[in-house]
Amino acid sequence: MDRYTDLGGVLDRVWRRLVQAAEEPGHPFRTLTFGTRQNNQPHLRTVVLRKTDRGTRSLAFHTDRRSQKVADLQAQSRIAWRGWDSETREQVRLRGTGTVHTDDAVADTMWKEQQPRSLAVYPKPLAPGTPIEGPGDGAEASVEERPITRDDVAEGRPFFAVIRTVIDEVDWLHLHPEGHYRAQFQFHPDADRFEGTWVVP
Repeated sequence: MDRYTDLGGVLDRVWRRLVQAAEEPGHPFRTLTFGTRQNNQPHLRTVVLRKTDRGTRSLAFHTDRRSQKVADLQAQSRIAWRGWDSETREQVRLRGTGTVHTDDAVADTMWKEQQPRSLAVYPKPLAPGTPIEGPGDGAEASVEERPITRDDVAEGRPFFAVIRTVIDEVDWLHLHPEGHYRAQFQFHPDADRFEGTWVVP
């Protein structure tokens, strides 16, 4: 197993893998844990990473604008991400600030870029978390059929939102057979760069 001993190389690796994850459905970091706060309590859920831009330090995914995570972010913008790769035994934790996009260019662009199948969760009358009588996703019959078209999901656009987060802290842990090790990076606006240090795992 490779061992990464250069801090700059570690940071490059983290961002490179996050960019790959947004483009490759099977990537270990494609589905990440996303955390918000509600009433001073942490709330975690799995989300699908849709876009990574290292230049702007941003990660983005889409969600139902009626979901609790949107309300959480509107009340408190600080967020956390966590990813784990069981093959390479790397954990990545990220912290930053989140913004919600619904009727702007960010949301419009992602809506157009996504395949209809990934948008099929939005044309439903009930908000996420609404109690129902039995197991089900609450979707309309038209989006339960295959293949799903853009016309089938069009009614879901009013419920579509993009959550974009700008990262200012990176924490990387490698559980290596020769000894675990860990690095932390903090973004410094004045220098316009991340600065890193090794820390005890």
